[in-house]
Amino acid sequence: SASWWRQQQRDFKMGPYAHTMRKDPKTGKLTPIGKFFVSPREDPVSFVVNCLLAFVTIYSISQLSWGESFFEKRRRVIRERIRQEYGLPKGWEHDIEDEGDLELSEESPGAKPE
Repeated sequence: SASWWRQQQRDFKMGPYAHTMRKDPKTGKLTPIGKFFVSPREDPVSFVVNCLLAFVTIYSISQLSWGESFFEKRRRVIRERIRQEYGLPKGWEHDIEDEGDLELSEESPGAKPE
């Protein structure tokens, strides 16, 4: 017999999340009812992973100031690190932004000087 080359059958049962069949008392039809939440006793690994995901999400949100986006905080942190590294005074970035527009030259960037 050639049963040695066949792929092993897999068990696709979903464990505690598997559907249960419920019979409708009026029509007598069976309908599958899925479970979204199960107790930690039935599936401890998923419970721990879900708790870790929830705690990381809450911690990440709590590290932002009220009304501040992730990118605004990142920009603020980078500016503070630059200020500390180069010994700049507080508010140094406002001096740069308030200096006005730069003078633009008429030459193209790749042009050779004559």
